[in-house]
Amino acid sequence: MTVIFIVIAVIGITMVLVVGRQGGLPEAGPDLRPEVDPAHPAFDVVFRGYRMDEVDQVIDALQADNAQLRGKLHTDD
Repeated sequence: MTVIFIVIAVIGITMVLVVGRQGGLPEAGPDLRPEVDPAHPAFDVVFRGYRMDEVDQVIDALQADNAQLRGKLHTDD
C-alpha cells in the first residue's frame, strides 16, 4: 500500500516539474478567421473552454445591435 502512495507521489511531482518548466499556457492572440459568420458564431476551443476574446467580441457586437434596435423602437413612438 505504501508503494502505491510513493508511486503516485513520484508521478505527481514529475508532472508538476514538467508543467512548471514549460512556462504555462501561451498568450492567446487574435483569431482572424475569414469564415466568421455573424449569424452563426463559432469559437475556437482551448484548454479551459472557448477563447474569451472571441466570445467577448461577439457579445459586444450583439449588445451594440441590441442598443441600436432599442433606439429605433423608441424613436418610432
